Amino acid sequence: MKKVFSLLSLLLVLSSSRVYAESFNLNIDGKNTNVNEVNVEIDGQQLNTDFKAYTASGSTLVPIREITESLGAKVDWDAKTKSATITLSEKIVKLQIDSSVVYVNGDKVFVDTSTMPKFATYSFPRKEVKTMVPLRFLSETFGYEVGWNGDKYIASVITKKEEKKVESASIDFSEKEIVKYENKSESKKEEVKKFVSKKIKSDGLVTILLDAGHGGSDSGAVSVDGKTKEKELTLEITKKLNDKLLENGYDVHMTRETDKAVDLYKRPEIANDLGAEIFLSIHINSSENSEPSGIEVFYAPALSNKLKEVEQSPLAESLQKSLIKETGAISRGAKAGGRLVVLKNTKNVAALAELGFISNKKELDLMKDEDYQEKLVNGLYNGLIDYIDNYVE
Repeated sequence: MKKVFSLLSLLLVLSSSRVYAESFNLNIDGKNTNVNEVNVEIDGQQLNTDFKAYTASGSTLVPIREITESLGAKVDWDAKTKSATITLSEKIVKLQIDSSVVYVNGDKVFVDTSTMPKFATYSFPRKEVKTMVPLRFLSETFGYEVGWNGDKYIASVITKKEEKKVESASIDFSEKEIVKYENKSESKKEEVKKFVSKKIKSDGLVTILLDAGHGGSDSGAVSVDGKTKEKELTLEITKKLNDKLLENGYDVHMTRETDKAVDLYKRPEIANDLGAEIFLSIHINSSENSEPSGIEVFYAPALSNKLKEVEQSPLAESLQKSLIKETGAISRGAKAGGRLVVLKNTKNVAALAELGFISNKKELDLMKDEDYQEKLVNGLYNGLIDYIDNYVE
């Protein structure tokens, strides 16, 4: 049972309101920081550690090693890369200090920049540097329920929950109306009707929002030699794509035009407020080893996302096809990525393109090359135009 609880102990990234809580000081990022103590309960039992969990900037952070080792998870620390690998049952999670990139069973996912893993220096009960892990996205991945008592500053984790069934009818995208069925309990069936259009209707010029992944303090993935950061490549390529679209008369905007941090959850807000028909987020992939390569494009399936009113896969497929045609890279396909924040929180037709692997030296050298960047830009541009020509009225 300890192993069931252990990873949950890490997962406490909770929104909180300032009420009354015991505060104390820590050194975080070289600064003396006042934080509020948080008590952690797992299935009603208080979790005791030498070093207090705390909340700062609206998120609860927990010392990784004390919790995982005391409750049964295996933790391996790599001092060179400042990364921790947590193994529990069939899950392997890899995190890196001051990075929003997290790997779950080798797949790259993101946490908000305000909740990145951090080093914190405690002075009580003794002076020691602890690795603090904010992992809200993992609580969703593992299906645990996390509660918050703002009056008492208690984060409660419930690992036992009622089983739920989901039954989906087969999907025929030739029909505008799609019906799915959800069992909210074994005895009650609720019918949910969702209307999904195949095409976008635009009253005027098509508006496109380009999102250069990461930026500022959030470097994204970093090359093995530490010389190239994902945030740099994404900005270079996005700016070139922006210029090409502007030259051809499109209404195009960018979430960032310089090396500045833009909150992960703010990016879809910008897209929704702008009312853009198309949102494209540009990223560079990474792996724990140097072998993986190729291009892939993600989308959030409209059927399982209540914000989406238009099919999402055609944009991803157009981009994927065009990128492979221009670059000759290995195709990793157009894939469903409904958990990605910038895709699931946008009302627009949205896609996230991973243009290659920064962890693969051959692809890294290509992505740094001006001529190859031009191929990537052309691939993205042609994919967008192909989608607009076929799916925008």
